[in-house]
Amino acid sequence: MDPAEDALAALGPVTSSGPTSASASAYFAGTLPVFAGHFPGAPLVPGVHQVALVAELARRGTGNHALLVAAIVRCKWSLPVCPGDDLVVTASWRQDGAYLLVDGTVARGGAVSCSCRLRLAENSPFPLGRRPYPIASTSQEVPS
Repeated sequence: MDPAEDALAALGPVTSSGPTSASASAYFAGTLPVFAGHFPGAPLVPGVHQVALVAELARRGTGNHALLVAAIVRCKWSLPVCPGDDLVVTASWRQDGAYLLVDGTVARGGAVSCSCRLRLAENSPFPLGRRPYPIASTSQEVPS
């Protein structure tokens, strides 16, 4: 399972783009290996895959494919997403020091299923889907 690679394959062409925002459609095929264990008989798209969609859209929108997830500042999942759901992904961004601060959503049927704020950077020590993440000991939000 590689959320970044799966998101790369799932995200369609950018359908609208401006200097600081973009949107695109997405679709996770039910044949991805991740769905065999998440969850057998009732597969759901993992939250990390939805976050990876937002990060990939920001990379495409900015044209900087070296950006990696340095931090998930906040994230909320409101609705389940299943393989085969037609999704709409949005992202808007601004520079925040050495980071690109990205606000994004994943929606299905017009309802937001995931909203998040990410910090992207080149050469992140923990790129999404590439290395294990440390487990946070608190639930405090990282300041924006």
